[in-house]
Amino acid sequence: MSEIIVGILQEEYGVDPSLNFEKSKRLIMKGFREADIIILPEYSMINLLGGLTPQQVYERAETLEDSIYISRFSDLAADLGAPLLIHFIERSDNPPKTYSSSIAIEPSGKIYRVYRKIHLFDAYGYRESEYLIAGKELSKTLAIKDFKLNVAICYDLRFPELFRTYALNGAHGVLVHAGWVRGPFKEEVLDILAKSRSHENTMYLVVANHTGKQYTGRSGVYNPYGYKELDLGVKPGYMEHPLHGYIVEEARRNIPVLKHSEQKWEIGFKFFSK
Repeated sequence: MSEIIVGILQEEYGVDPSLNFEKSKRLIMKGFREADIIILPEYSMINLLGGLTPQQVYERAETLEDSIYISRFSDLAADLGAPLLIHFIERSDNPPKTYSSSIAIEPSGKIYRVYRKIHLFDAYGYRESEYLIAGKELSKTLAIKDFKLNVAICYDLRFPELFRTYALNGAHGVLVHAGWVRGPFKEEVLDILAKSRSHENTMYLVVANHTGKQYTGRSGVYNPYGYKELDLGVKPGYMEHPLHGYIVEEARRNIPVLKHSEQKWEIGFKFFSK
């Protein structure tokens, strides 16, 4: 397998999509070198913890077909010559609720939805389901060179079966949009979950996290052994980091958990579904 370069953006965002785009563009243009794909944090279009009601979020949301926000990123992708994976608050036909979506934007102008967040953050007293509709499908696979990447969003990290399914379907890594909310030991929990999901599936995990007063930051890259190779700390920033195909292959030879679980996965799924 080859090597790919992932660009990771970490920033603090508000509730104005236009201002949030300018923040993202400024950091990307300052740090971009050779990324094969760039991923942005969850809530980087509209911060759902910014004090807006579900109706106010719905009014700021857009559809893929007529999105000014996406068109601006499309121009940026063309200028960079690199695809972008952005988080998008997508207007639904069921107001005032929206979708938490991951959108791929190619330099060629091609735009498509990769994923809608399946697991909504109804925890710690917060109810994301008051704002959002849960997705019902796994993410599409992003093929970059010979790397196969899937997508997850934030709270999804707490559901190991999602990541195991991606791995058994051939994923070499998962790109995670995150808005990991601050709180006691929340940085440690994010780190433990990301290390676990990468190690138990012998694949890369790339986390682009929201930062600032409400979020933990600590975006980074976890390799297939569960080691965190890159940590962006808590300040806004943009960094690029390589994902090595030979490390995926090596880890899967040394720790063949996927091979060992292939024949037993269906049995276990049926058992726990009873």
